[in-house]
Amino acid sequence: MNVVKFTAKTKEEALSQVLAKLNANETEIVYSYEEVKGGLFKGTTYECSGFLKLDVLAAAEEYLKNIIKGMGVECNLEVSTKENTTTIKIYSSNNPVIIGKNGQNLEALTIIVRQFIKNISNNGPRIVLDVEDYKDRQNKRLERLAKNLARDVVRSKVDIEMDSMNSYDRRIIHNVLSDFRGVTTESIGEEPNRKVVIKYIK
Repeated sequence: MNVVKFTAKTKEEALSQVLAKLNANETEIVYSYEEVKGGLFKGTTYECSGFLKLDVLAAAEEYLKNIIKGMGVECNLEVSTKENTTTIKIYSSNNPVIIGKNGQNLEALTIIVRQFIKNISNNGPRIVLDVEDYKDRQNKRLERLAKNLARDVVRSKVDIEMDSMNSYDRRIIHNVLSDFRGVTTESIGEEPNRKVVIKYIK
């Protein structure tokens, strides 16, 4: 991975030099600063380190392919980025093995790849893994479930506590019900048993 470093009197100047060297804009790179203390008669300077997000994704793709190959499955990957989220779609010779029971294998692979990226950089791209359109179907199922439960809450005026789910699924619930009249949502509990409560409001 091509990591570029520059030291300057200000963070802005150091970042500008890194962007120029990588021939990229700020949204296309991952960068961080380190404050460099000067000597007795020298002021503080800032070192900016940066590299292309595409380089991080390429490394993550290769890492994921090797894991799946170790599962005895051949695959191809398709990468797309929307806003701050990058989706890696997996097309394989054995989708059920990658998905696992109730999506457990896919969830585990997602956690592993996210940790791999986090080890490279704390502000790297956010990753979502999908097997063909499995995740899309699951998202739509969750959205339907959330709306149906919200209608029950409005009708009965009784709060509903959903089953434990990961942060990605909880975010889907919060988002789809953010403008739903008569309810609000709240996450409660500790990981990995954190869950969403759909609450009635007048």
